[in-house]
Amino acid sequence: MFLGNYNDCIVLEELPQGFYVETQNGKDRVLLPGSKAPKDLKPGDEINLFIYLDNEARPIATTQKAKACVDEFAVLKVKDVNNVGAFLDWGLDKDLILPFNNQLGDLQKGDACVVRIFIDEKSGRISTTEKLRRYFDREISELKEGMEVSLVAYDFQEERCIDFVINKRWTGRLYCDPVSTGLRIGDSCTGYIHSIKEEESLIALSLSPIGFNALVDKHKDSLLKALKENNGFLPFSDDSSPEEIRKNFGMSKKGFKKLAGKLWKQGILDLSPEGIRYINQI
Repeated sequence: MFLGNYNDCIVLEELPQGFYVETQNGKDRVLLPGSKAPKDLKPGDEINLFIYLDNEARPIATTQKAKACVDEFAVLKVKDVNNVGAFLDWGLDKDLILPFNNQLGDLQKGDACVVRIFIDEKSGRISTTEKLRRYFDREISELKEGMEVSLVAYDFQEERCIDFVINKRWTGRLYCDPVSTGLRIGDSCTGYIHSIKEEESLIALSLSPIGFNALVDKHKDSLLKALKENNGFLPFSDDSSPEEIRKNFGMSKKGFKKLAGKLWKQGILDLSPEGIRYINQI
């Protein structure tokens, strides 16, 4: 079976406590509790199930959908913390453990953390870690400068930079004041490959398209559309926070100011301390 993952199974028999199912390779029998089985399930049916370990380390199947699988990166919320570690919500009845020795800092209930899910070699149990470096792909030839990528922030270096998971596979770094971005651990955003040093597998990132023309091309239409939908005025200015800018426009405050300034020079927008106004009649 693929532990901590989805498996195609065949229902073998029905029991008072549920159903025994067999993975389609014919090698593993697993219990699907009746409370997690479809009402019309019967022997001979084929069904896709998630298989994990119960509190006694026995494989068990479920129709619940896990938020991530073994050998994947995931953003998960802390449900509880005790003297063993933090327990993470991954969508199943049984929470995932994040042991203290695999944490990067103190975690509290409700915090988001970015982890790698893996099977512990010693115990055979499913576990997690915030220490991600060893799991990133070092082969980066698929990445090109200027490429648009999906990012998840996983580590902040105070007043220096933010480290991101790239496309759920690589790691890269944004050199900036982290506060200016409005991002927090676990936040997702779109980014761009700024530069690559293949011999060192180092990837520098940007939150704006590479080159000013690319920035204008990507965001100009969406900004003008937002203005038209709000009677030609938006209350965003130099006093707006980076969080507000990113939430509403999907770009950094620096990039937003560059775009607004460009459109002002073109006579399209009027800029004031109160916000931006579309000059042309809407």
